Amino acid sequence: MGCGNSKALTRKGLIKFIENKNAAKLINQEHKDLMNEKEEGTFGASIATGYFGDCQNENEGLYFDHSRVVLQIENGSHTYINASYIDGFDYQDAYITMKTPLSRMAIFKFWWMVWEHQSESIVMLNTPKTDQNIYRIPYWHPEEGSSLQCGKLKITTSKFHLDHQNFELTKLIVTHEGGSSLYVNHYSYYNWQKDHILPRTSDFLDFMRMVSLYRYTTVTPVTCKGYKNPMIVHCSDGLERSMVFCAIDISISQIRKTGKLNLYSNVLKLRRDRYDCLKKVNYYLYCYLVLYFYVSFYM
Repeated sequence: MGCGNSKALTRKGLIKFIENKNAAKLINQEHKDLMNEKEEGTFGASIATGYFGDCQNENEGLYFDHSRVVLQIENGSHTYINASYIDGFDYQDAYITMKTPLSRMAIFKFWWMVWEHQSESIVMLNTPKTDQNIYRIPYWHPEEGSSLQCGKLKITTSKFHLDHQNFELTKLIVTHEGGSSLYVNHYSYYNWQKDHILPRTSDFLDFMRMVSLYRYTTVTPVTCKGYKNPMIVHCSDGLERSMVFCAIDISISQIRKTGKLNLYSNVLKLRRDRYDCLKKVNYYLYCYLVLYFYVSFYM
């Protein structure tokens, strides 16, 4: 059970909660309660693969069997990838969250995952500017007209949209050797410089609103397909920044559709899909602050 304040909040209720002089203390207690909630699931596949070589800690290589992404790679390669399905507010498998691909094999599997799921949106929450060690082998070429070959898939950088100093949208085309193509919007956020220095709430919310706008108005409209393919969200460990994005996105959808949000409940569900995520209290607090900004200025 959560603490007394871990309940659904209306717009006015959230504003009142955050403006309470004891808000930080209450949120800290909520997070402690979350950490005491039992995470149920098995890790058979991740333990069997022993895939911890690119991980800073062993929990980055652990994922629940019930939510893990299984790839059906044509050449018979191993089906493991450090990625998990995450449910959205009102539909299943709305997101795939994962660790940024580091090696050539990880990049190959990453693009095959994009192709298998026909995912048309990729959100990148770490950057070459701050995570230089991660981008020794970039998974796309940052020059218009350039391309990257990954097995039967060719990834071509079509166009850059540099409308904001802190983030950008890149149009990518993924082409299968059989002739079919997938058009992908790649969203890069550049203002999360260090883990212990969180970006301005208004700036990050602007980025999220840009993602939402393009996702629903470009590429293949949902009205044409009748369903949504998972959005891929990745960061350096797949556990913190990516899950902040999902927690905020889910909570915004929740309050827009029901008039209330429950961050505690939403994060609890996230932790049951992605093992050991959002374990740092500052990220949980940050979710609240972004949501506070959203309801204050956009509702």
